[in-house]
Amino acid sequence: MAQPHTAPRVAVVGIVISFILAVGVAGLRSFNADPVERVAEAAGTIAFATVFAAPALLALLGVRGRPSLLLAAGALDMVLAFLALFSFIGLVFVIPAVLFFVAAGRTRSDATSPFRSAAAVAVAVVLGTAGFFALFAHENPICWARNPATGQSYRLDADRFVQGSTISMDSRDLPAGATESGCSSDSISISEAIAAIAVVASMLGATWLVSKPPRMEPVLIAG
Repeated sequence: MAQPHTAPRVAVVGIVISFILAVGVAGLRSFNADPVERVAEAAGTIAFATVFAAPALLALLGVRGRPSLLLAAGALDMVLAFLALFSFIGLVFVIPAVLFFVAAGRTRSDATSPFRSAAAVAVAVVLGTAGFFALFAHENPICWARNPATGQSYRLDADRFVQGSTISMDSRDLPAGATESGCSSDSISISEAIAAIAVVASMLGATWLVSKPPRMEPVLIAG
């Protein structure tokens, strides 16, 4: 039985970069948030990193002779780069995408049909995109106030201040001593985080099954 061919080193480099970028983007998003938002979105930050690490996870599955998964990883990274163009930082995901495409071209496989490759790419892109949008399925605004003298932050009832796209807040509504306040337009709830991670897990399982090469039956030669 032929052993699966290992992907070239460029695939490993792409996986490492992709993981670093996913953690970095999620960490930057959390760092820029108010402490109240940071605590409320703890699960959301993990889910955000998981969604953007999905291409690296796909590539990990593809390094043992499944170039279709490397293609899928590259395609999904390109989609995530486009979806993250609300910030120019999204462009950095093009780098691992290119590395995964190069690795796919250099990886040999015993039996990978074009149909299986196309199916793996399609499943990865569709479910990977669904995982991204699952993070923001509902509007979950968070309002906060801060006492700059003590550094203490308070979470406020967003329903009192947010009406649709309008935010109305008066200093008289703030806790004693608080002079700074604000509201985020949306946050990632625990249910959205769980849904996004579940979609990513489903995507990994589905692409693994779709890309599985057909079993090669031994051929007996009469002597």
